[in-house]
Amino acid sequence: MKQLVFNHDEKKLPKASTNLIPVQLFGKNNQTSYIGNNIIDNLCHKPVQIPPQAMDFLSVAMAVTAADTFVPRSDSEDGWTRELSLELPLFEPIRWQAVREDLERTLHFLSGDIWHFKFIAGGLRPQSPVPRRWRENRQLIADLDCVSLFSGGLDSAIGVIDLLHSGHKPLLVSHAYKGDKTHQDTIKSRLSESFINYQFNADPHCDCPSDITMRTRSFNFIAFGIISVCILQQVTSNNSLELIIPENGFISLNAPLTLRRIGSLSTRTTHPFFIKSMCKILKAVGLPNIIQNPYQFMTKGEMIANCSDKNILQTILDDTVSCSHWHRTNQQCGICVPCLIRRSAVLVGNIKERIAYQNDNVKSVLDSRNKNDDIQSIMLAMEKVKSTNVKSWILNNAPLPYSDIDKYEQVFRNGLEEVKKYLIHSGIAIQ
Repeated sequence: MKQLVFNHDEKKLPKASTNLIPVQLFGKNNQTSYIGNNIIDNLCHKPVQIPPQAMDFLSVAMAVTAADTFVPRSDSEDGWTRELSLELPLFEPIRWQAVREDLERTLHFLSGDIWHFKFIAGGLRPQSPVPRRWRENRQLIADLDCVSLFSGGLDSAIGVIDLLHSGHKPLLVSHAYKGDKTHQDTIKSRLSESFINYQFNADPHCDCPSDITMRTRSFNFIAFGIISVCILQQVTSNNSLELIIPENGFISLNAPLTLRRIGSLSTRTTHPFFIKSMCKILKAVGLPNIIQNPYQFMTKGEMIANCSDKNILQTILDDTVSCSHWHRTNQQCGICVPCLIRRSAVLVGNIKERIAYQNDNVKSVLDSRNKNDDIQSIMLAMEKVKSTNVKSWILNNAPLPYSDIDKYEQVFRNGLEEVKKYLIHSGIAIQ
C-alpha cells in the first residue's frame, strides 16, 4: 500500500520514504511534491467566498489527483490496481467522514483502485475574495443561469452552442492543463458570444515517476464545476442551478468492447453510475448536486447532426480535440477509440475536417500490431453485438437505471453502427 500524507503547511508534512509520499496542498516548495499551487489565488479573485464544504471537496479532489498521478500503476502487483491510503486535513472532517465509505467505493469504480481515506482536522479555511474588482466580478456573472464543463473537446463545444441557441447563459468551467487551455481559448474566440470562463489547473508536481492513465480526472473536473455552481448560486440566489457535463452517450457508457478492456482500457469518467454516486455524496455534504448530461442518449454523430448551429460548429471543429493520446505529440492519433468515434461522427454528421491525424489512413494500420488494437477491438465488438444480449453487456460495466435500459442499449448499438459506417467508408470490409 502506498501512503500519501497531505497538508497545506509544509512544516507539518512527514519525510518521504519508500511507501510514503508527502504532498503540499495549495502551495509550492522544493522539498516535497505539491499540487494546486495557484488554486487559492484563483479563488481569491472570484466575487464570493466559497462554502467550507466546497473548500473541503476541492482538497479531496486535489488529493485524489495527486495520488492518481504520483503513484505508478506499474508498481502494483497486477500492474493496474493500486491500494492508496490518503491522510488529509479538512476544515470540516466530520461532515466528510460520514460519506467516507461512499467516496471510497465511488473512486474504486472510477479508477479501479482501492482507496482509503483518513480525514483529520486542520484543513484550509475558505479564502475571502480580494476586495479589488469584487463588484465588477459579481456583475460579470450576475445574469448567468447554468454551469457547463468546457474541455476543448468536440462534445463540450457542441454543448456550448446548444446552450446558447436555447437561450441559456452558461458559465464555462475548464480544467486548463497545458495544451488544453490553448484549444479552449481558440474555440471561445471563434464563437459569436463572449464568455466567462473559470479556468483551474491542479498542476501536480512530483520528483517521483508519474502515472498517465488519469482515471480520476472527471472527479477533479466536477469539483471545479461544483465550486463554480456555489459561486454562481451566491451571486444569483438561484439554488436550482445545474452543472452540465456534455458527453455523448456511447462514450459515457464506454462498455468494454472486449473482455480484455474491462479494466485498463474502459474509462468511466462520465458513466451514469459514477454521476449518480457523485450526486449522492454531494447532497450528503450539503453541496449542489444537480448534474446533467443532456446527451446521455445521443451518439457523437447524432450530437453533430442535431447541433443547433452547424455553421459555427464547422468553424470550430478543427480546433477541438477528442484523442486520448494527443498530449504526447500535440496531434490526434486517428486510431484510438475516441478518434475513431470522432471520425465516424464527422462522417455521419456530414461536416468536414481539415486537420491531419498522425494516422490519416486507418486501413494502413490494420496489420500493425503496435497500432491496430483499438480498431480490432471495435471490429470484434461489431461481430459480438450480433449474437450477444446487449443489455447484459452494457450492465457488466456498472448498474444502470432499468427504466432507461432500452435507451442505453440503443445508444450503444447506434454508436457501434456509426463506427461501422466509417470503417466501411475507409475501405475496411466488415462482415
